[in-house]
Amino acid sequence: MAKKHFWNRDLTKGLDLKRGLVLSILGLLLLWLGIGLTYALVGRFLERPPLAHTDMAWALAGFFLYLVFHLFFYKPLLSHILAHELTHALAAVMLGGRVTAVHATTSGGSTLINKSHWFISLAPYVFPFYAAISLGIWAIAAQSFRPGLAALTGFLYAFHWALTIYTLTHPQPDLKDAGTAFSLIFIFTGNMMTFMVLVLLLWPAAFTPAAAFDRTLEGSFRFVVSIWSLLKSLIPPREAVPR
Repeated sequence: MAKKHFWNRDLTKGLDLKRGLVLSILGLLLLWLGIGLTYALVGRFLERPPLAHTDMAWALAGFFLYLVFHLFFYKPLLSHILAHELTHALAAVMLGGRVTAVHATTSGGSTLINKSHWFISLAPYVFPFYAAISLGIWAIAAQSFRPGLAALTGFLYAFHWALTIYTLTHPQPDLKDAGTAFSLIFIFTGNMMTFMVLVLLLWPAAFTPAAAFDRTLEGSFRFVVSIWSLLKSLIPPREAVPR
């Protein structure tokens, strides 16, 4: 029995090391992608701000309206916690899990599932639950309703961003499964990806999907070149060896 126990423990350590290596590599790739997406999106907004008649302009109006509401009036924590727990449940079902119960209060929430995975833990931090529903309605609505729905989508998207940031200022057990560093990188890149989807749908004049891909790739490679140049500048030059 002692031998068997030792072997199981050793195997577990090996699996943990492999998992850590995989997550480290994935984290670096996600960081690279997230910086590229940020470059593409920020650059586009600075170069060509959305015109007043576009759905993106309405979404931005809704976005800033929520920020005022959040900062000066009220933080709808119960609505956020409910969306958070429902997204845990949705992610679990997507990965083949079974949801037993979902519980949400203003002081916290819980979701009982029969499956554990870091994606299930982190999904609520990147998926804007209410904004996705609003965006879906916008996609099938008549043109006359689209500006209002775009504004609502922006309002709900700001709700997701603001309350995600707010919750991350408090201890979050969800981040422990894959490690805090990887989790924060995943959250950053995942939110930049959802923002890119929002821009492609609400502001098609900003990017074609191909142009968004090219611009993201450009930003990612610029980041690599910048890091390489920084590292080269930190390495002292070799002194010439006298002959």
